[in-house]
Amino acid sequence: MPKKEHAQPEVLTPEQIAAHEARKAEKAAAKEAEKAAKAAAKAAKAAEKAAAKAAKKDGKKDGKKSSKPEASGAAPRFKHVRKKKLSSGKGPTPQEIGASLVSLFNAGKSDEAEQTWYHRKIDSIEDDGSVFEGWKGVQEKGAWWKENFTVLSMKASGPYVCSTGFTVVYSGRVRMPDGTEVDAHECGVYTVEDGRIVREQFMKAAY
Repeated sequence: MPKKEHAQPEVLTPEQIAAHEARKAEKAAAKEAEKAAKAAAKAAKAAEKAAAKAAKKDGKKDGKKSSKPEASGAAPRFKHVRKKKLSSGKGPTPQEIGASLVSLFNAGKSDEAEQTWYHRKIDSIEDDGSVFEGWKGVQEKGAWWKENFTVLSMKASGPYVCSTGFTVVYSGRVRMPDGTEVDAHECGVYTVEDGRIVREQFMKAAY
């Protein structure tokens, strides 16, 4: 039986080594960002649970619930409110997704944020009412934007969270197609269902 020739190890150039290390660093940073977001969400849930437990304890008197709130500012028993609260469903919470999206965006990884969190049937709505349908619509809009505009600087702040989604505020400076530079301010309102963003709507500053 002929001997199997051993393949010579591939010699990488310094540029290839640097690119490989950069990719490793990017993956590590994204993993750390997601880990931090989950830790923050877990801490928030624990704090909310502790607060609810304390409020329930304060609301009891002689083994019975008080008909009136004991603490100042506590919510009364509203007559016209649904018993079932709104929720984003199963999976990562709006807090976790929002924190991850902001972290990835500010790290220059907006494409990775979209690939990670966007539902494939997402609706992306611009301030003029244009609706880009699905993942292909998002990609088509993104390609047009990159061809015509140059982002000189852009930062995301937030997220501002509710039970069904979150909002992120974007601010920076952009070079327009005619070469002029303008300040850019807008916010994105994101709806979350079962751990994915199913809708995003952008709103520009009205000043």
